[in-house]
Amino acid sequence: MRADTNAVMRFTLDGTPSPCPLPQAGGEGKGEGTIPALSSPGLWGSVVFTSAPSVQGAGQHLALVLLQALARLDPRWSGTDEDGLTIYKSALGGPLLLVGDREGPSLSFSRGKGRLWAAMSSRGSVGIDVAYPEEFAGAYPFGRTFSVEERECAEALCPNDTARGAALMWAAKEASVKATGAGFNFFDPLEVRVGTPLVREQGVLFEVLADRPISTWVRTEGRGWLSMALA
Repeated sequence: MRADTNAVMRFTLDGTPSPCPLPQAGGEGKGEGTIPALSSPGLWGSVVFTSAPSVQGAGQHLALVLLQALARLDPRWSGTDEDGLTIYKSALGGPLLLVGDREGPSLSFSRGKGRLWAAMSSRGSVGIDVAYPEEFAGAYPFGRTFSVEERECAEALCPNDTARGAALMWAAKEASVKATGAGFNFFDPLEVRVGTPLVREQGVLFEVLADRPISTWVRTEGRGWLSMALA
């Protein structure tokens, strides 16, 4: 499987990205390319994330690639191969990672446009989501999903493009509730409040209020949005 991953980037405290190399995951055709590492004022701890074509076995492969990248930031996760990883579902449907016989770092997945996105963190609980404007076209129930303030924020960030603004707000909400471990099982979309944006060169930082304040980072992904949250 070809990982077809993005360039590794580390986000410094001033919001400036810098390249960060990635060790390759063993095996022919695996681990090619590089993946991003995120560290910003709005996301404490270390988050690594990437994507690959959404095919059978992609989740297991991405988990290994991310764990190897995370090991460069946190040596506790060094020396693990694919046979040592087990991914299973929690009672609420989210992914849980076992590394050998111990609980692994927090792991989250999101699918969109034929790709599987994955994020991993060694501190806190991570959530990832990718959303596109076409998901919010037509008679979408905006009033049952987004508050007046959120719709105004979306319009300010995406002028005259309601569907794209909705995708932005939704990506922030979805990543945040994934970071709680509950997803939308225990939350109504209107109960999850997206706060005032802090626009940076590499994306937008939000504080999203679910059952607690959650730091959330959103960047463009084509015409859509990729969001990561850490709780």
